[in-house]
Amino acid sequence: MKRALKTTGFALVATFGTLATAQIATPNLMQKAENYAVLNDQNLSTTRYNLSPPDAGTTQFRAKLKGYVFGIRIIRSDIVAQYDQTAYAAYADARTSGLAALLKKMEIWAVTKGRYNRNGLRPDWHVQQNTDKKNRRVEMNYDHGLRNVDIAIIPPLGSQGVPPASDRMRYESNDTISGIIHLMMMGTKVNGELCTGRVPFFDSKQHYNLKLERVGTKRVKFDGDKAETIHCRAYYEPVSGYDPEDLPSQEEAETPVNVYFKYYEEAGVHIPVRFTYKISGFKAVVKVDELEILGSANR
Repeated sequence: MKRALKTTGFALVATFGTLATAQIATPNLMQKAENYAVLNDQNLSTTRYNLSPPDAGTTQFRAKLKGYVFGIRIIRSDIVAQYDQTAYAAYADARTSGLAALLKKMEIWAVTKGRYNRNGLRPDWHVQQNTDKKNRRVEMNYDHGLRNVDIAIIPPLGSQGVPPASDRMRYESNDTISGIIHLMMMGTKVNGELCTGRVPFFDSKQHYNLKLERVGTKRVKFDGDKAETIHCRAYYEPVSGYDPEDLPSQEEAETPVNVYFKYYEEAGVHIPVRFTYKISGFKAVVKVDELEILGSANR
């Protein structure tokens, strides 16, 4: 009888221990990303791209954005990020419907992994997948010893632009997803004031800067409420890797995207909650529709 009670006691302790472990397991927002599960389905080599699961020291957020013109939805996007004190990973996708001068029809997703410090972000790899009829796959792997980027693109691009981006420009720029995270971390985790200076990007062909100007603060409406935000203007500056037909017009070069950042203490970063862009008589408004944060305040 005593042995039976003792055995039962051990079983109960083990059961409660298992339940407790299950209860404190860290949720993984990356698994909610629509295309993350197929990250390695079309790899261009034997390289496998994997992300470490988040733990108690990881901050995560997921933002779903929707964009409208004249009440018609033209953009749907999902951004998921996770980061600790030294490493980050992020996913983004976008579906757009072509509309005059505003944007081309596009379906695309990408995943990035890297490390960061006060001086900026240092991606290790970036995978991008177009899901249109071309189904173009881009894989960028960074060699930090040689300070260069190995780029594989299938089907290949017609050119690398005139002139092409140099090896140094490619390596020292953010990939498109790292650049978004860089913008959010400015002034908190990365040196520099939010919405000031230039942030370099390289998208596997084109090297460009976003020139940032801080306008001030403004209360804007998103997610059914109004909140205090930092108003920033972002100008697109092409540098290299462009074919002549890809260069922006004078109107496009002079027209900024207005970005409104809200600081979230639990995330420790500024998250863009609203974008506006007006050109050729059209005005697009993109705003956060849903936001989920698992940060230090949630533990």
